[in-house]
Parts: sequence; structure tokens; C-alpha cells
Amino acid sequence: MSNPLIHAERSAKTWGGSAHDYLAVHQWFDATKAHLPDNRHRMLLHNSFGMLLAEQVFGLAIFNSQDRRVFVRDLAARHILEDLGFIPTVQQCLEGLPLQPWMAGALRLVPSSRERCPVLADSRAS
Repeated sequence: MSNPLIHAERSAKTWGGSAHDYLAVHQWFDATKAHLPDNRHRMLLHNSFGMLLAEQVFGLAIFNSQDRRVFVRDLAARHILEDLGFIPTVQQCLEGLPLQPWMAGALRLVPSSRERCPVLADSRAS
């Protein structure tokens, strides 16, 4: 499944209320598709860390239009399970990603703190 509205409709069937009650959560999970328009976009939020981030963005629970409390973690888990069939860890999502020099700051565009701060720059001479 790849449509936030379909996810939201299924959430409404499961927890009551309307699809609109859940749409923002499901749109958030799929927002990365705008920046990487293939299934690799799922590696950013469709994992255990994405579930934690969803709670930080939306709170631990939302209340639907029937005033029923629905835990964001449950919505997140259902979204990921519908798309992937399991909830991967961040390690599983990134384990095939090769390390690149830029990941350690090799292409730094901003001067380091040593270069910006005369006191730190002087300490290099010592």
C-alpha cells in the first residue's frame, strides 16, 4: 500500500472515527516520498525509530472524532506493517549503506570550531 488516504481509511475502520482523524499521521510517514520517489523513501521513517519520531511529532495519542483515544505508536506500527509486513530497525534499514567520506565531515562547508574560534586555533600551535 502506498497511499496515506487508504491507510487513514483502514485506521478509521479499526479505531473508529473518520479517515480525516488519522490522515496527518499517515501523510507524515509518506512525506519522504516527495524527496525520494521510490520505495527507498520508506527507509527514513518506516522503522522503529520512525515510530518514536511520530510520537514526538503527534504526541503519545490522538483523539478521533468519536473522542476515542488512539495511540500514535499503534497507528505507526499499523502503517509500517501494511507497507512492509514487519517493523525494521534503523540498523536493518541502513546496513547495506556504504560509508562515505562526507558522513564524517570530509566535505565540510562550514568552518570547524577551531577555525572560527581564535582560542581553539591558538591551541593547535601549542
